[in-house]
Amino acid sequence: MPEVAFEDAAPALVVFHALAAIVLIGASTHHAIIAVGYLRGSFKTRLGRIYAAVGAIAYGVTFVLGLFAYPAFRYHTRGLYLDRYEPWASNLFDIKENFAALGLPLVIGALVLSRVMKPSEDATLLRGYAAMVLLTAAIVWFSVISGLVIGQARGV
Repeated sequence: MPEVAFEDAAPALVVFHALAAIVLIGASTHHAIIAVGYLRGSFKTRLGRIYAAVGAIAYGVTFVLGLFAYPAFRYHTRGLYLDRYEPWASNLFDIKENFAALGLPLVIGALVLSRVMKPSEDATLLRGYAAMVLLTAAIVWFSVISGLVIGQARGV
């Protein structure tokens, strides 16, 4: 059997990946609530900045842990099982990963805007910021739910 990078650590990496995703889903959801509040005239700027920072860090950690767990998943789970017996789960994984990659610039953009804009004064930036935050939250929810469904089909 070929040696796979991080093979022995893969189960622990997946657990930490899931724990980081829990933090991420909480931060992105709360950030979305704050962004909607901005659109309604409730300006909790400090909370918006905190959730933007926590969300960006959690997104990065979740992303990196997923990258480290991927080689073992790709060979043992996807290659030997999902592609053959559960192709829908394999396809869902591809969709999830593409959306997650698209979310990375959104979360970085929201972090930057949370630091430079004044929500009560910058109406144009505010709409773009809110769109980034809401899209990020949607991507995170989709990714977490998809990851749980794929894990039910077959885990690492």
